[in-house]
Amino acid sequence: RIYNEEVETELAGMLGNPAIIAVGEIGLDYYRDLSPRDIQQAVFRRQLALARAHDMPIIIHCRDAAEDVLEILSSEGSQYSGIFHAFSGDTKMAEEVLRLGFHIGVGGVVTFKNARLRDVVPEVPLKSIVLETDCPYLAPAPFRGKRNEPAFVAYVVEAISKAIGQPVEKIIETTNTNFARAMKLAV
Repeated sequence: RIYNEEVETELAGMLGNPAIIAVGEIGLDYYRDLSPRDIQQAVFRRQLALARAHDMPIIIHCRDAAEDVLEILSSEGSQYSGIFHAFSGDTKMAEEVLRLGFHIGVGGVVTFKNARLRDVVPEVPLKSIVLETDCPYLAPAPFRGKRNEPAFVAYVVEAISKAIGQPVEKIIETTNTNFARAMKLAV
């Protein structure tokens, strides 16, 4: 579907449903470039405004568009609640994402041998990390290239545990609390 007033009105109506806890994934995708970048940016801004109007957390999609996503988020002048999904940036980008109020979404990529994320995770406070599966994509090692499954999040937890030197139980407990906080759910 093309994003237009009708779609936006339909989305706004959904945000009144208590089962809906966030707006997302919204953001920019320059990897595939299936839509002109100026249109992606305009729609992203409208979706951010919609989330603000309903006081909803947001889930950010950012693929090969970090500079523009961060500029748009910063220019909107808001403190956000939500998750920067499938984070793949460097430590400097993580600091900016955290400054804006987001949690960092960590999934199977953290298990990849040469992933930059393995070096970034120890620099991110555990209170700012949430776990993700991104099913059906980004399966952790040893399942890389296969269909991802929610059960594989155990490999993500283990990788984070090794990277930051905290027990698995602590990772699970803290990231569960983090998710609830990011989504503005009762903790």
